Amino acid sequence: MSVKDAILDAIFPKRLACYVCNSEAVTDENGVCEACAQKLRFCPPLQKLKETDGFAAGLLYTEAARAAMHRFKYGDAQYLAEFFASFLRPPDGVTFDTLVPVPIHKKRLRKRGYNQSALIAALVGAQYGIRVDETLLTRAKDTRTQTKLSVDARRKNVKGAFAARPCGGLSILLVDDVKTTGSTLSECAKTLKKAGAARVYALAACADELPYQS
Repeated sequence: MSVKDAILDAIFPKRLACYVCNSEAVTDENGVCEACAQKLRFCPPLQKLKETDGFAAGLLYTEAARAAMHRFKYGDAQYLAEFFASFLRPPDGVTFDTLVPVPIHKKRLRKRGYNQSALIAALVGAQYGIRVDETLLTRAKDTRTQTKLSVDARRKNVKGAFAARPCGGLSILLVDDVKTTGSTLSECAKTLKKAGAARVYALAACADELPYQS
């Protein structure tokens, strides 16, 4: 544990600080205070995304989930990986050979210091006994952020952005932080299947409420 993590644990010990609003409060089993728990919404069953064999998400990307995700990605709140991972469940009845986080480009990794999807993936993998491989899929292009792009622009932005090592016959569980249009997850799944993957199922910590179709 780093000195920074130790200080965070001392200042915001589990069950004394809400994962969502970051205020000191009595929290539930998910580490959320009563007020924020009422604002969180579990994600209902979703249709599979293009190029995937199935898709599921933990939470809908409501204002409360968005606030926590913003701190997780841009505020160095790496401890929130535990919060988001706790809502993710691999599909029943499917055996996975490996779990693959959606990669970020090395330039962004150097700037941020961590890949938020990889942190979530490590916890999901540990809980369900699935080996995590961060080298199977890489980000070949330093693409623009998807945040303010239209649906079509998102697809074009990530087209050809990923590269995969040979993964013939593997059953892969792909993990990302947020699904909006699904363009990134679909492009990742497409890349993995071109490299020989037999099946690619996708999980996202949060899914946008808007009815985008990929």
